[in-house]
Amino acid sequence: MDTKVSVVAVVGIMLVLAVGIYVVSDDGDDEYQSIVSAVARVNTDGSGIYLKSEYVVEDCLTKNDDGTYTFNKEWWGGKVFGTPGASTIQHVQLQQIADSMGLKFVKYQEGSSGSKDTLYFSDTINNAEAATENNAHLLDGGILWEPQYSRIIADSQYQQMVLTNDLFPGHACCVIAGYTDFMDSNRDATVAFLTAYVKGVKYVNEALADKSSEKYEEFVGICEKSTGLNRDVIEAALENVVYKYSDDNNSGSLDALVQDIASLESDLERIQTIKTEIQSLGFEDSTEFANALVDDSYLMDAVEGNIKPMKSKTTINVVAISGDIHQIALNVAKELGYFSDYNLVVNIRGVGNGGAVAQDLLTGQSDFGLLGAPPLTINAVNLKAVTAGSE
Repeated sequence: MDTKVSVVAVVGIMLVLAVGIYVVSDDGDDEYQSIVSAVARVNTDGSGIYLKSEYVVEDCLTKNDDGTYTFNKEWWGGKVFGTPGASTIQHVQLQQIADSMGLKFVKYQEGSSGSKDTLYFSDTINNAEAATENNAHLLDGGILWEPQYSRIIADSQYQQMVLTNDLFPGHACCVIAGYTDFMDSNRDATVAFLTAYVKGVKYVNEALADKSSEKYEEFVGICEKSTGLNRDVIEAALENVVYKYSDDNNSGSLDALVQDIASLESDLERIQTIKTEIQSLGFEDSTEFANALVDDSYLMDAVEGNIKPMKSKTTINVVAISGDIHQIALNVAKELGYFSDYNLVVNIRGVGNGGAVAQDLLTGQSDFGLLGAPPLTINAVNLKAVTAGSE
């Protein structure tokens, strides 16, 4: 299985993009029109597939000698699995699994399950309660992000099947996207925001590197406060997430993210999740599109220390997924005063999933959003939020 591929389904909402289009350029020669840009990484990995306790994991899949997995089509056919939303990486990873077995991937309707040529999904299972309380009678299993995944498998009704880390190691997950108009008008504030965020990511990784340290204890406390979850669930979840701000967590380069998003766009188009051909947006191919969507110039300035002090307090509005441990470095930076060190007032608003983040960001309600690469990509293409050349 290609470990670089991750795809996602379309957000079933039409956004009214009552905003301007802003010209950006990656090298001074190619002009792009972009409403949003991906400006930093957030994490890789960090999700898992859960299974009802009465099932036997080995009946569902087999681990091969080379570390890959073989899925048992006969077991999966007719089952109902939960996903956190049609625009999430988790939904698409489950869709990839169905596709690899030659199964149809169909939304569950009451009374519709049972066909052995189909894997059914319910795309409203975006937290532990939805799986353990509201839909336990329906689900055979599901896929979800941390820390909700760890909460689910701690419940006696469910068990761990496999981590997405094992199926798609290193897969692109969350990114920071910025509203282009805000960033163009507030470059110094954008660089300051990312500088503080980088400090947050470094703090998280330093804390995780020494679990006997005071820093780790402080970090776990911030996680508890931000998510409302207990220590056991948080520590289990933290084991499965890789925190990043750039490709290598050293430079500000996002070149690898460009390639990840290029592969992502190609696969989304191949399975007809993306409904708009990339060429109709003026791009020759997915790589050119990804180069237009990703802009690491702000992050480069942040990492290299090219930051100007803010002369007055600047308010930045950020939308993120509620209770998501993937995005905890944002909360760390706020809790420890890293943003205020740069005279920034950062307001964080929580929503249910990456599709909701994309809506908020693309309509200019927030200046930055933390969301999965798939919902960002799918909305950027289907809603023509990034195009090549001038209209």
